[in-house]
Amino acid sequence: MKKLFFIFVLPLSLLAQQDFKIEPLDGHVNTFGAELNFIQINDTLAFYTSIQDEGSYQSSIYFTTKRNKKWGKGKYSKYNSELFDTGDISFLNDDIIAFTLCDVQNNCQLVSLVNGRFIKIEALEKLGKKNIQSHITSHNNQNVIYFVSDREGGFGGLDIWLSVIDINGNFGVPINAGSRINSSADEITPFYNHFETQLYFSSNRKKGLGGFDIYKSKGKLNLWKFAENIKQFNTKEDEMYLTFFNENTGYFSSNRKGAKYESTEFCCNDIFSFEIIEIDTIPPEVNWFDFEPLELYFHNDEPDCCTMKTTTNQTYKDSYVSYFKLVDEYKNQNDSLNNFFETTLKPNYNRLINLLGMLSLELYGGKKIELQIRGFASPLHKFEYNINLSQRRIKSVINYISTYHNTVLSKYLKTGQLSIVELPLGESKVSENTSDNPHDIKNSIYSLEAIKERKIEIVKVILKD
Repeated sequence: MKKLFFIFVLPLSLLAQQDFKIEPLDGHVNTFGAELNFIQINDTLAFYTSIQDEGSYQSSIYFTTKRNKKWGKGKYSKYNSELFDTGDISFLNDDIIAFTLCDVQNNCQLVSLVNGRFIKIEALEKLGKKNIQSHITSHNNQNVIYFVSDREGGFGGLDIWLSVIDINGNFGVPINAGSRINSSADEITPFYNHFETQLYFSSNRKKGLGGFDIYKSKGKLNLWKFAENIKQFNTKEDEMYLTFFNENTGYFSSNRKGAKYESTEFCCNDIFSFEIIEIDTIPPEVNWFDFEPLELYFHNDEPDCCTMKTTTNQTYKDSYVSYFKLVDEYKNQNDSLNNFFETTLKPNYNRLINLLGMLSLELYGGKKIELQIRGFASPLHKFEYNINLSQRRIKSVINYISTYHNTVLSKYLKTGQLSIVELPLGESKVSENTSDNPHDIKNSIYSLEAIKERKIEIVKVILKD
C-alpha cells in the first residue's frame, strides 16, 4: 500500500470536462508504489518523487526521459541521500534547487543543493515542526520560495508559507500566505503558474468534492484573491502536486480511478497528465441541410452601453464571458430563470464555436458561404437607440468570427468568400409581455422575457460552390 510519506497515509477509501483531457501518464513512470510531484524540465527530461515499499517506505527523487512520446522508466537521480528520504524537488534554475529531506522518524526539513552539498535552509527551520513541499519561483525578478508547514501562526493544520530570497541567496523570515489561501484544514503542494499568475495548491477543506482538491488563486506573495476550486481536475479521491509545463499542459498526482494498485483500489497515487483543450477546438457537429437558427444572448445594453455607435471593438466571446459571470446576480434578482445560463446561454455559445469550426473546413475546401444575421434588443430605450445597439451586437459576432482560432476566418471575410448579411431589427419584434419600465429592473432586465429579447440570431447558413 502506498502512502504520502511526508504527511500522512492516504485513505483507503478520467474526470474531464469538454475542455480538459486528463489521463494516466503515458510510459513507465507509474508503478504500484506512489509517484508524486512530476516536474517536466524540457521536452525530454522530467523529475519526480517515488515512494516504494522496501520493507519500510523509502522516498527518492528520480528522473525520466521521453522517447517516442512516452516517458521511460525512472532512474535514481543525484538529488538523493544514503541516510535520508528525499522528495518534492523544485527548480528555479540550475543554481537554485530545493527539496525535502526526512529521517526515519519522519522529521522533515527543506534543503538546497550548493556545490554538490545538501545545505539546510535554516531561515525556514522551526524546531519540532514540518517544513516540506517547497516550490521556488520568481515574481518580477524577485525570487520566492513557497512551502508547507504546521508551524505556529497559521490558520490550522498545514498551511502554505513563503520566504523572499535576496540577491545573495539569503532566505527571509517566513510569511503565511494568508487567509485567502489557507484555512483550518490542510493546504499542501503549492505551485505558481506564471502563465496565469496564479497559485495552484491542494486542500482538504470543507465543501470540496472529496479528499484533497486542487484550488487556484490569482496574486502573489501574501496578496491573493479568494481561492477557487478547479472542479475540472477534482474527484471524490485525492488530487495534489499540480504542475504546469506550458500554458496548456501539466501533471498532477491522484489515487483516482486509473491509478495502479495491487489489491485495494483508490489506495495509491499515480501521475496523471492533463491538457487544457481550447474550446475553439471542439469538433464541429453541424448539418447544413437541417440548420436551426442560432440565438446568441447579451446582458442589458451590451456591448458598449450608453452610446449611439453602431460598431464595437468587443467580440461576442467578451460579451459572453462577462454575461456568464453575472449568473449569481441574475439568480438573486429572479429565482425562476429555469437555468437559462446553463441550458441556453452556454450551449448556444458552444454551438457558435462548432459552427465556426465547420465553416473553416468548408471554406478551406473552396466553398463560398453566406451568413444571414438578425439583431434584437429589449424595449428599454428608444427605437433608434435599439437599432444601433442591435448593430453593435452583430458587429461583436463579426469581430469574434474574425479573431476565431488565430484569425483563420479573417482572410475569407476580406476576400468575400465568407460574407455576412446583416438584418438589424432593433425592438421591432419585441414581445408585448416584455417590460419597458426602467424602474422595474426585475422585469425589464432580469426577467426571462427580457433576457430572450437581447440577442442576435444567425438565421441561415448558405453554401455556394
